[in-house]
Amino acid sequence: MGSEAPDPAVAASVPLVRLNHVSFQCTSVEKSVDFYRRVLGFELIKRPESLNFNGAWLYKYGMGIHLLQRGDDADGCSIPTRPLPAINPMGNHVSFQCSDMAVMKARLRAMDREFVVRKVWDGETVVDQLFFHDPDGNMIEVCNCENLPVIPLIVASTSGLPELLPPAMQTNVHG
Repeated sequence: MGSEAPDPAVAASVPLVRLNHVSFQCTSVEKSVDFYRRVLGFELIKRPESLNFNGAWLYKYGMGIHLLQRGDDADGCSIPTRPLPAINPMGNHVSFQCSDMAVMKARLRAMDREFVVRKVWDGETVVDQLFFHDPDGNMIEVCNCENLPVIPLIVASTSGLPELLPPAMQTNVHG
């Protein structure tokens, strides 16, 4: 049921346009706003007045970041600050496309941000990646991922109709 490949005709008709925003809970909205403005260049924007809790919205590059304050000092449920976990490129993360990786790497060094550099390649195509944390340990990736072409995986099913196949299952089909 959940592992069935989507019908390509149905998938093409889903009216999604682009990623709108990501949302992060944070121990300090102010520290997180500062991070996303200074490090990634996001701009603080107005939130709807109906949102009567501590938070902030930022916007740039056609997408938003919504920050939500964890707990409230008045109610005694603030989450204490913990040391950041090790930077793990295999962990959950949000990724930003970058047009000049050398500039971004120099920017992170100038801001004394710890980061991990990775490369992904396919034949002659190489993608550079930088991974680092925001103040609450959320993983951020900056990459030139658009270097890799998007190639749908299609195989013939037992019914004779084409099916999309997840990469992890490719080896099982051919032996």
